[in-house]
Parts: sequence; structure tokens; C-alpha cells
Amino acid sequence: MSALFQRESKTPAIGVDLGSGFVKMAQFKEEKGSLRLVNFGILKVPEGAILEGRIEKPKEITEILKELISFHSFIGNRVVANVSGQLVTVKEIVMEDLPDNELYEAIKWEIERFLPFPLEKAVFDYQVLNEIVAQNGTKKLNVLVAAAPLDVIQLTSELLSIANLKPVALEVEPFSVLRLLRFTPGFGREENVLISAINIGHNYTSINMVDKMIVRFSRILPIGGKKITEAIAGNLGKSFEEAEETKIKQLNLGIENQVTKACLTLLNNLALEIKRSISYYFNKFNEGKSMNTVVLLEGGSANIKGIEGFIEDSVGYPTEVNRLFTSIATYDPTLFTKEYLHEMAPIFSVATGLALREYKPKVSPRKGKAATQEEQVKTFLTYKKG
Repeated sequence: MSALFQRESKTPAIGVDLGSGFVKMAQFKEEKGSLRLVNFGILKVPEGAILEGRIEKPKEITEILKELISFHSFIGNRVVANVSGQLVTVKEIVMEDLPDNELYEAIKWEIERFLPFPLEKAVFDYQVLNEIVAQNGTKKLNVLVAAAPLDVIQLTSELLSIANLKPVALEVEPFSVLRLLRFTPGFGREENVLISAINIGHNYTSINMVDKMIVRFSRILPIGGKKITEAIAGNLGKSFEEAEETKIKQLNLGIENQVTKACLTLLNNLALEIKRSISYYFNKFNEGKSMNTVVLLEGGSANIKGIEGFIEDSVGYPTEVNRLFTSIATYDPTLFTKEYLHEMAPIFSVATGLALREYKPKVSPRKGKAATQEEQVKTFLTYKKG
């Protein structure tokens, strides 16, 4: 569903997360039936070089891509990159049960009603989630649609080619996050636990609701790490650079101090919107009934000290930082320490999901009785902590 275009497979794909704050790359290769981390790398993006998923300074981004590729010794040059930001539309719609060729045309005209840009200037893909049978026996389809502006897709593809990279696919962020979750042992479509994946990026936060391993709802908030830094700078009379250093070294949401107070209003708003989004999901997609829910934090700001406890206390659901990156593959301990991978894991959740596109998670057969919902949540959190 998630690929917007594809090419043939050769060397292992490199996941390229084109963020507004940083460009991240990650690559894995299969050895003897298991995954091994080849390498990963990150470079800061000049301010304004990528805005709302649109590359505004192609030359600078091209040089960053070339530097990452050359410095980190990735295998080959095949890449899977993301398209993200408020220009991307992800929406669930209900359609008539039609043959595939007719369904494509019907979806095309249906999405024209809610796209923020003309249909002829869009690229879209879709996935049928499930069938709905009405009381009269009529069947309809729940369909998840992802769309992005054509010019963004073309520019991103051209830029990758200029950097001597071969794009295998471009996909929207929610599906790369979903792919990483599918590598979680014991979690599958039969589980009745809602995962609220919260990616706190540089300029915005994406909220993705994953239910039975399907992304059912996505939302973008104009709150990110940059806003947190600006709040510290404005309230404490610091320059942006000083505030950024203060955020990294002194911000601890488990302690009440000047730094915490400086950005508390912003973070309370973020927590409130997360809670509202979960409630909206219950009302819209689960007949108003609550579900066992896990909040999963990703992105650079997921490493803010005390943020897990702060979000958990604020929204009322178990909260963890996404560190799956440390557990899905083996790695060379002479190149990476466990502590460093642990710290970098939430930053590379999207790049990892992109890099995993050509691999399939191993599914372990279930033994014994099915786990309860509470046990499923506990297992997931224990796995994250481990």
C-alpha cells in the first residue's frame, strides 16, 4: 500500500528520512536468516531547507545525502525515502464494493473532495482495510487512502537521483512507522490493543493510530522540538542556540524548575491533543468504547528526560519510547555501543521502517491460550523496556 512507486530489488535498501530538522539514514542486510545493522547516520538540515515535507533548498539537501552515503559506508545506492508533513493526506473512507479497476476510479473521484490540492496534481495510493456488511446485506469497503502532491514526489525523486541514489519507493510516514511495529514479537492483526504512535519531530508532531496492525487514523500537530526550544528561549531570555543546549542538558519533565516551567504550557497542549486524538478514535472507529491503549513516543524529542512519565500522567495511558531499533537486528559491538543505539533509537524509527520495506518480520506461532488485553499491553511495554 505504502509505495508510491517501485523498482527492482538488488542491494539492501537504505531508509532515508527527510526531516525538517535532520536527514536520517539506516540500512540492514539479511545474514543467515536474520537482520544485521549495516550502519545509520544523521546530519542536521539548514533552517528552512525542508518545510512541510517540501524541499526548498535542493543543493544543500543533495550535499547532505552525498555526505551521509560516503561517510557511513552504506551498501549500494538504492533508497526508500519518505514524504511527510502537512502536505500529506491520510484518510479512511467508505466505498462501494467494486472490482479493483472500478474501485481505483471511484476512489480517485472520492478523494478529490478532501484533498487540499487539485487531483491532477496528486499522487495517491490506497489499501482496503475491511468489508462492512449492512443489515440489508449490502457490502461496503473501509479504505485507507494516502496522497501527496505530485511536484513534491517528482522533486524528491529528482533530488535523490542527483545525489546518485536510486529511489526504490517513496512512502508516507505512517506506514514506515507501522512497518517497524510489525517487527514487534507477539503483536499482530488479532491483537485488541490500540497503539498511538506519536512522532515528535522538529517542526510538527504526527499522531498515528495503529489498530490490529493497520494505520486507521493520522493527524499532524504544529508542535515540535523547535517550538519547545523557542518556548525556552522566549521565557528564559536566551538565544535559540543557548535554549537548544539548555533543552538537551537541563530539561527534565520529572523535575519542576525554570526550564520545565518555560515549556510546560506547550507540552500540556501536546498532551491534551494526544488525549483528544485517542478519544476521537474511540468515538469514530470503536463505537465510543475505550480500548486498551499504548502511547509510543518517537522522534528526537522523545529523548527529553521524563517525557514518558509526563505524557502517561497527562493522557492516562501506558507510555513508552520507541526503541525497537535496538532489538530488530544484530549489530557489530565494535562499531556501536548498546547505550548509543538506545539513545538514537527513537530518532531513527522512520528511517528504520523505511529500510525494512523489503524484509518480512518473522511470525512466531502462538502456543497455549490467547493473552488477555492487559497481558498484551504488559508484554508490549516489557519488550520496549527490555
